[in-house]
Amino acid sequence: MKKKSLYPSPGCRKIIHFLVMKASFIFLLLLTLQIKANVYAQQLRLDLNLQNVTLKEVIQEIRRHSDFSFVYSDADLVGITQRNVQMKDATIEEVLKNCLQGTKLVYDITDKTIIIRKLDEVTQTKQVQVIQGQVTDVRGTPLPGVTVRIKGTQLGVSTDVNGKFRFELPDTKEVVLAFSFVGMKPLEVRYNGQSDLKIKLEEEVAEMDEVVVTGIFKKSQESFTGSVSTITEKELKSFRGRNLLSTLKNIDPTFNIIENNVYGADPNHLPEVQIRGTSSLPTVEDLKNETKVDLNTPLIILDGFEISLTRMLDLNDEDISSVTLLKDGSATAIYGSRGANGVIVIETKQPEAGKLRLSYRGSVNIEVPDLSDYDVLNAAEKLQLEENAGLYKDEWAHIEMALRKRQARIKQEIERGVDTYWLSKPLRTGVGHKHNLRLEGGGNDGFRYSASVQYNDILGVMKGSDRKTFNGNINLMYQQGKLLFRNNLEVGLSESNESPYGSFDQYVKLNPYWRERGEDGKVLKELEQKGDFWTTAPENPLYNATLDLVDKKTYTTITNNFDVEWKPWESLTLRSRIGLSKQVNDYDNFKPADHTKFKDYSDEQIFRKGEYIYSSGKSFSYDWSLTLSYSRNFKEKHELYVGLDYNVAQEKSHSYTFQVEGFPQSNIKFLSMALQYQKDGKPTGSESLNRRIGVTGNVNYIYDNRYFADVAYRMDGASQFGSSKRFAPFYSFGIGWNIHKEKFMENVLWLDRLKLRGSYAVTGSVNFDAYQALATYEYYTDDRYRYWFGSHLQGLANEDLEWQKTDKWNFGLEVGAFHNRLKVTADVYTNQTNNLLSEMYLPLTNGFPSYTDNVGKVKNKGVEVALSGYPIRNTEKNIIWSVSASFIHEKNEIVKISEALKVANEELELQGGSNPNFMYREGEALRTIYVVPSLGIDPSTGQELFIDRFGNVTFNWDARDKVACGVTDPKFRGNINTMFTFRDLSVNLSFGYRLGGSQYNSTLVDRVENADTRYNVDRRVYKDRWVNPGDHTFFKDIKNTQETQMSSRFVQKENTLECQSIQIKYDFLQPWVKKHLGTQYLSLSFNTDNLFRVSSIKQERGIAYPFSRRFTFSLSATF
Repeated sequence: MKKKSLYPSPGCRKIIHFLVMKASFIFLLLLTLQIKANVYAQQLRLDLNLQNVTLKEVIQEIRRHSDFSFVYSDADLVGITQRNVQMKDATIEEVLKNCLQGTKLVYDITDKTIIIRKLDEVTQTKQVQVIQGQVTDVRGTPLPGVTVRIKGTQLGVSTDVNGKFRFELPDTKEVVLAFSFVGMKPLEVRYNGQSDLKIKLEEEVAEMDEVVVTGIFKKSQESFTGSVSTITEKELKSFRGRNLLSTLKNIDPTFNIIENNVYGADPNHLPEVQIRGTSSLPTVEDLKNETKVDLNTPLIILDGFEISLTRMLDLNDEDISSVTLLKDGSATAIYGSRGANGVIVIETKQPEAGKLRLSYRGSVNIEVPDLSDYDVLNAAEKLQLEENAGLYKDEWAHIEMALRKRQARIKQEIERGVDTYWLSKPLRTGVGHKHNLRLEGGGNDGFRYSASVQYNDILGVMKGSDRKTFNGNINLMYQQGKLLFRNNLEVGLSESNESPYGSFDQYVKLNPYWRERGEDGKVLKELEQKGDFWTTAPENPLYNATLDLVDKKTYTTITNNFDVEWKPWESLTLRSRIGLSKQVNDYDNFKPADHTKFKDYSDEQIFRKGEYIYSSGKSFSYDWSLTLSYSRNFKEKHELYVGLDYNVAQEKSHSYTFQVEGFPQSNIKFLSMALQYQKDGKPTGSESLNRRIGVTGNVNYIYDNRYFADVAYRMDGASQFGSSKRFAPFYSFGIGWNIHKEKFMENVLWLDRLKLRGSYAVTGSVNFDAYQALATYEYYTDDRYRYWFGSHLQGLANEDLEWQKTDKWNFGLEVGAFHNRLKVTADVYTNQTNNLLSEMYLPLTNGFPSYTDNVGKVKNKGVEVALSGYPIRNTEKNIIWSVSASFIHEKNEIVKISEALKVANEELELQGGSNPNFMYREGEALRTIYVVPSLGIDPSTGQELFIDRFGNVTFNWDARDKVACGVTDPKFRGNINTMFTFRDLSVNLSFGYRLGGSQYNSTLVDRVENADTRYNVDRRVYKDRWVNPGDHTFFKDIKNTQETQMSSRFVQKENTLECQSIQIKYDFLQPWVKKHLGTQYLSLSFNTDNLFRVSSIKQERGIAYPFSRRFTFSLSATF
């Protein structure tokens, strides 16, 4: 019997091998070209057969077959006649002599540079000048790989590992050196005969601010009318979270992760993510089941191609160069039907030129359970509570006698020292590790390459819970003249295991006077015998963890993105891209016959014990686009940008599930060893095919750098919608004004930027089922007529089903002052989603209760303000302190819902219970809490007082009296971040806050008032309890066993401050590490996540899986 592993299936391995061989072939082919050039240069032999060519064409031919550089003036070559060049096995000198004969031109070879000049210029002087120096950053750290060129020529070198460079060339009258390096500001220096140049390059802090990366077009920030947030690689590294999603939340609260109080810090749970609120509603079925479809997840674009949220969670964050959040309609309209929920654009690092570099980053992650919100009773306190609650009294003497015996036995256990802290039993301190290795290099021009691998082993705080991911990447770039080729091959593998210890809330309620093991040392299956106290024997959840359980998910994804870019002129770029992606998913869940799930099976059902659920799915997608970009300046005051994009994409997927039972032997867990399918069950499966096509046009016009306008239009088509509504237009229009460019602002020297912008757009959403607009049929597989299967109509068609459309208004202000030491960005927006997809009820005679139609409206509006400043900014000494703060106020409203949702709401409204249901009402917010209003506990009776729908005060709780009593969304939320750098030491902190929202404190209901006192409870069960008439308390009498229903008494205002991230980092001086360790760069860092949290609400957090604090120790080195 073979176990599943992280290694991909045979089918996937064939695909991996094919793509790797393809990439390797391209790599070896391009590498061979460069090796060939070096061989020619060393042998200095050429075979030329050129007919009727100019001298310039001969020079180009020599360049192509050698590593020589040429320095010459185009004016010197004017008037030289064309000639034939036929030479075999000739040296370069022989070729030059032949070509320059009779031209009054001579050549001079210095090192690997050939200088062609007129004879009279050369005779004046043949003195060779040497230009040398060193390039460092502002702190004096040498920069290897900096490109140093002589301006106006093709002559160039790169700095060595010590940042040094050296030129040898004949003396010239004027030399201007141009220095360039990724992440640094370019610099030009005039050479005046200095013996040793000392060059300092400044970090290009504003590089990402100057260009907006939209995933399709790249636009100038100066004239961009959209609302965006660009997060640089430096910021990603400074505020690291436990994954890329939490890192983005630490930096920009616009990226909103809805906190899940059930799944806590579960590494295998996918969070709910939003940008600017909710734009879609769940279906009736989702509403009844209290589940939500991920309809509001933003579109995620990685290097121009769409990926899933799961893939984003597992990305190699060391390969990311920037993340851009596109928030308003002007920014997202180019994505048409996919842009309503916002867009996340992720750009990965491109290979850098220079010598071969090897970078490594390794980290150790320590996950510590956070139980600070749990406060349960110890053994003695729990027994005292049971006695106070009268659990050992009964009107029947023989029953009370049995209860007293139990009481005495528990006292003996407590006296023996039994006080089990059950909360620690399924938990651990998880120690994981993460490793990343990156190799890159290549010439300044031509061929560049990079390869990276990453392994991440995440151990959750629940025992047995883990997530292992592997990422591999090969990125190749080759430039030939005006053509640029890129190929990026990525392989991602993930394996996640759920904890065999079950849900954490099982342990929270266990009594501390129970032992986990029997006298024989084995884990008990039942903690106490069935009897007068227990109608059903309480189970020990630790028992199932001793069995050979399996609860595992794996996926393998292979993606190959290829693009070619042609730039015939500086103003025109044509790019074609194609992305291919294949993913395979598997899920295994096995429970042996001894599992407590089957303890109540009868003797007749003994061969049904034990079950295995296996699911497998595959998907394949392609995405092809053709993009044209044109930009030009007219008469110095007019600037025009035009972009066109054509896109075709398809995704095809299928999955199937087997559920079998009957595994008499617990050590057999192979699927085929099952005795049968699940009772009344059979294999199930699904398939889908989605296609879309779109054409996008974008025009941006700027007048005198002051006034600008941005227009985008996209015609989209998608297969999910009705045949008569398959295509729809989406568009945006934005205008802006750079006030700081006006003449009347010239004397306002402290103001760097004052920009106003506004936009209106219509975007859409296609996050829906593939066949919701089609008539679908299902076969009768349980019966047949002869050899034929019958079928029945499963869903009605709606050929008029159209797109959800969102109208977006946005007005923004951008301010920069005091040499950009202070920046302020503010946005006010309103989004209204129309044509919401939902169910419409039909007459019973139709045969179907409902069908999907465009019904409903949702409105979101809000204010976003971001401030950042530098109280200290001394770049010379590298002493920098920056502070940033953000403020977000959001409000949403359901304008209209379908009749089907209204009926579903009415059904939920009549339901009782201790916790509120999901409900949606017109005129209310989406996350409204609906409960019965309460006046608290009546001091005279100890009973709760309610206000009914007629305004009367009553003791009777009625579900029909539910009203809106709060909204879970905070009124204000945001981040407060600070970064402090003192030479080689840096400290970064990130805090998040939420103010003014409401939460329904279910702990007060489930673990205090409705607590089953036979189990352990929250310590507050002792406090504020009504005892005697006249007591003013929050809780009712402990002896009142009637179930407490949902009421406004448990709705509390939330004000929370949490420490999201702390980083302490030290960069070692480059000369020291090179001398002593042989590395070019070395740094050590320490990170913490969720170190502390202060809240006005005290409730148990992490019900099924606890929250955790994370501590990370990291080392980074470059060789």
